[in-house]
Amino acid sequence: MQIKTVIFDLDGTLINSKQGIIDGMCEAFRLSGLVVPENLTIPVGPPLYDTILSVYPDIDDKTVELIVQNFRKVCHHFDIFRSKPFEKIVELLKYLNDKNIKVYIATYKPKQFSSKVLERNFSNLYDDIATPSELPTWCEDDLHNNCTKTDIVKFLIDKHKIEAKTAFMVGDAITDIQAGIENGLMTIAANYGYGNDLSCADFGVGTSSELCDLICNLVEKETEIPV
Repeated sequence: MQIKTVIFDLDGTLINSKQGIIDGMCEAFRLSGLVVPENLTIPVGPPLYDTILSVYPDIDDKTVELIVQNFRKVCHHFDIFRSKPFEKIVELLKYLNDKNIKVYIATYKPKQFSSKVLERNFSNLYDDIATPSELPTWCEDDLHNNCTKTDIVKFLIDKHKIEAKTAFMVGDAITDIQAGIENGLMTIAANYGYGNDLSCADFGVGTSSELCDLICNLVEKETEIPV
């Protein structure tokens, strides 16, 4: 079966945004009157609300919303401008475009920010992006939004009528791999990213350069999803 579509996660898969997000979160905490405890790791990859609650699990919803607002004010100085493509990712997307393979992005990062990151780094190299705000279940007050990566990927599949057996999902988090599996896609674990325990993926790579080589080989061999 010919490969026609690739769905990528963004942070930790296509772009290295870790330090920018961490610095932006620390600044948002500071602006909200909070201090990040010493030696605490701020997770990168989950939805913003989950990241905040992992640092301050007992704070109230009002404070969480304040932190979110402050992060969105400062992220231009940290996340967006410090994010850089991983090695060979631009070349990979150009290759897929040359092969007329559709490239879609599924991310938790709000669209007003993810679109700027994509335009800055991958202009004209992807076909569409889906974030929680595109889903019918999304609400303006998204603190309690239960949107999952599986939902985001399914939205892309339904919107573009993607045939699962001609597509695969690439991501660095277990939620990315689960989203691919639950939607019937072949999965590739970007083990160089921010997640862990991705052994359930069909394939795994240790560097973005290896990812480029693997995808090129899969496309050239017209690989089917393993049964």
